[in-house]
Amino acid sequence: MQTSSRIFCPDCGARNDPTDRFCQSCGRSLEDVREVAAATNPVTVGDEKDQSGRLLADDGLPIGEDLDGVPDGERVLWEGRPSILWSPRMALTHRYKLTNQRLITTFGFIGRRTEEIDLFRVNDVGVKQHPLERITRIGDVYISSADQSSPIRYLNNVKTPDRVKDLLRESSRQERQRRRVLLREDV
Repeated sequence: MQTSSRIFCPDCGARNDPTDRFCQSCGRSLEDVREVAAATNPVTVGDEKDQSGRLLADDGLPIGEDLDGVPDGERVLWEGRPSILWSPRMALTHRYKLTNQRLITTFGFIGRRTEEIDLFRVNDVGVKQHPLERITRIGDVYISSADQSSPIRYLNNVKTPDRVKDLLRESSRQERQRRRVLLREDV
């Protein structure tokens, strides 16, 4: 069951159901807002979302485990590590975790270092694969961000890199919308 997210009244900022014709708070007509929301949020086949816009699993619950216990809080979307086939040392020492708010990378075996990138800062995401990696469905995902400490981040030798790239791209777009942040090129 595909549900669309709530729409906001441009006059008063109140959240309204997408089926409402008028704002529940101030009474403004929402016809133009609904048309803009439909044009900017195209429906993707197979991606079911709840009323908050979070991706839903087959059981109807939001994807991933809840990290903070807060309703509409941080949830894990993907966890991974480098392939043991291509980089056995990195497979032991590197861990990647993508939530709906940030990308967390952990390095180290005995001593640990953790670095995070807030998803609203992500500018570009891409995949790099050579032919043998394409056959084995392994590749590097690179993330270009506005984060000062690590403007370019690589997730090395991850399985299904195209899926990870798409998850990163969509979750960063949703986080920018949630925080109402625009990229410089959008201004």
